Amino acid sequence: MATDLPPDGKPLDWNTRMEISASAARGLEYLHLKMKPPIIYRDVKCSNILLGEQYHAKLSDFGLAKVGPSGDETHVSTRVMGTYGYCAPDYAMTGQLNFKSDIFSFGVVLLELITGRKAIDNTREKKEQNLVEWVRSSSIISFYLLYWAFRLVKKYSILLL
Repeated sequence: MATDLPPDGKPLDWNTRMEISASAARGLEYLHLKMKPPIIYRDVKCSNILLGEQYHAKLSDFGLAKVGPSGDETHVSTRVMGTYGYCAPDYAMTGQLNFKSDIFSFGVVLLELITGRKAIDNTREKKEQNLVEWVRSSSIISFYLLYWAFRLVKKYSILLL
């Protein structure tokens, strides 16, 4: 799902991008809800979503993955790891990792998909370099993105925690 295209390449159409997103979301759903013990992926980003036949998304690079909390536990305390621009703010500040950390990172991937922008883009002016901060600064953009995220979840019956 990386945004880099060969010189003669065309961007994927909207429906294909939505199918890829839904497929990646199902991968996270499997790790979080069906694996025993559950797994927190901890490095959700476009470059870690590989595409198989018919653009079936496959999560790759499990080097940062951690066994998630179980029973009454709400989080796993760990050293903060991940890629700048994708890391959930609460995890970055506290080191308390939970499944919502992956959901935040996946949200950044969706923002990239919808806007066509990178999570961190140092070629842009300062206030637009961080995609999440740029979206938060504009209520119109935020509304538009929430609308598309809701449609994606509804259409593909994705269960997000």
